[in-house]
Amino acid sequence: MTVTHEELEKYYNQHKADFVRQEQITLQEILIATAGKDDAGLAAADKKAKGLVARARKGERFAEMARDNSDSSTAKDMGEFPKPYQRGDLSKNLEDAVWNQPKGYITDPIRVPAGFLILRVENHQKAGQAELSEVENQINQKLLAPRVDAAVRRYLTELRKDAFLEIKAGYIDTGAAMGQDTAWRDPAQLKPDTVKKEEVESYIRHKRLLWAIPVPGTQTVATSSSAL
Repeated sequence: MTVTHEELEKYYNQHKADFVRQEQITLQEILIATAGKDDAGLAAADKKAKGLVARARKGERFAEMARDNSDSSTAKDMGEFPKPYQRGDLSKNLEDAVWNQPKGYITDPIRVPAGFLILRVENHQKAGQAELSEVENQINQKLLAPRVDAAVRRYLTELRKDAFLEIKAGYIDTGAAMGQDTAWRDPAQLKPDTVKKEEVESYIRHKRLLWAIPVPGTQTVATSSSAL
């Protein structure tokens, strides 16, 4: 299931206003905490932070370094902040350190009240009309979603037609296939199929009668014990 480039381009041209964006920046962080540390501890924290910067600038993965070294709550999220920042959202010293930098830029350790902070510019979205190439994946997902949902619904409906399900009272069968009865039947109320004695005897008589009728082309010969 795919979306053609022509479809992407058509949607983009019809919804250009949806892709006019404000300038914003997405950041990752590593925090080396200094709370409660003496001068020796501060010096060690400073050294660790500078070492992490050097490693990151040599190409080591920042996200993994954040996960393994950061003292911030964002460590569990690989150092990513939960949302992008627009101009004015950050304190001036942090904004000055990253705002005009390109994607992938890594700051020197920045002294903050909590410790030494290292920031990486994950993405910097400029203000204005986004190009099709920048939002192609977004449009692709938007166009695919209803098609995938419909296809999955058809597939699940076919599965339900072949499935034996009974839904207990009080529950709603949200995946029911049209025309399929999935109402619950209490096993205690179900009765086994039974056959009356008369029906059995009738079947046996009918079977004997069939054996008594000669097959065309054959002859029944009677014999007696005295002739043997």
